[in-house]
Amino acid sequence: MEFAYLDESGDLGEKGSKHLILCLMITRKKQEIIKIIRETKKRLLEKNKTARWLNRHGGEIKFYGFPDDVLVRRTLKKLSELDIKIYYIIIEKHRKIEQKLKQCILNPLFSHVIEISNKKIPEKIIADLDFFDKNKELFFILQKYFSHPTKIKGENEQDRNGMKKEIIFSLITKETYKKLKQDEKEHIIAKIAHQNSKLNEELQALDLICGSMFEWVEHGNGEYYEILQKGKIKFEGGKIKFNKE
Repeated sequence: MEFAYLDESGDLGEKGSKHLILCLMITRKKQEIIKIIRETKKRLLEKNKTARWLNRHGGEIKFYGFPDDVLVRRTLKKLSELDIKIYYIIIEKHRKIEQKLKQCILNPLFSHVIEISNKKIPEKIIADLDFFDKNKELFFILQKYFSHPTKIKGENEQDRNGMKKEIIFSLITKETYKKLKQDEKEHIIAKIAHQNSKLNEELQALDLICGSMFEWVEHGNGEYYEILQKGKIKFEGGKIKFNKE
């Protein structure tokens, strides 16, 4: 069975980071991820300096500030060897971004469900605590999903044929979710639960992956992202640019 996790790097503010990256991780390798993160924590606890860092963060592994460069590279390499799919959206900011924009990460989620998972929603979809504005649970329904021909500019500025996916979904109440859940063959609905990443190793692993991508996009340092790209992890995504109003 598949599991899905949502995290971000960057911020929504106008004067903060230049980019916001939204990441969706879908994998069946939940236990393997947990094992890798717990092993990394064990290594951190073997030295006083790194143990103090881990304790200051409440036992949570984070990409930024990670105190042992050799260990973080080793951890990224181990994660890269797992069967993991990462969907990402890079938002290039020129103004403050609305919180609800984060819902655009549900486009690749529903696309994955339709195209890869034979209309089966992941067993659990977990978001970092404040991903969707600190809501404990959110429920979404896929209303429409279709593709249509479009024109795409090629490298030589010549038009070529392509397909554009249109995904329309809506936020629904918990009561509506319970009613629709009884007939899943007719509806594709997603329940997203928020968890404190301090208590979830999979979210900590995603923080390492998303942080590595952010380091490349924001600061031009791609050495950590390259470790991930050399493995089995499959990355799919693109960039959204918001101009000044």
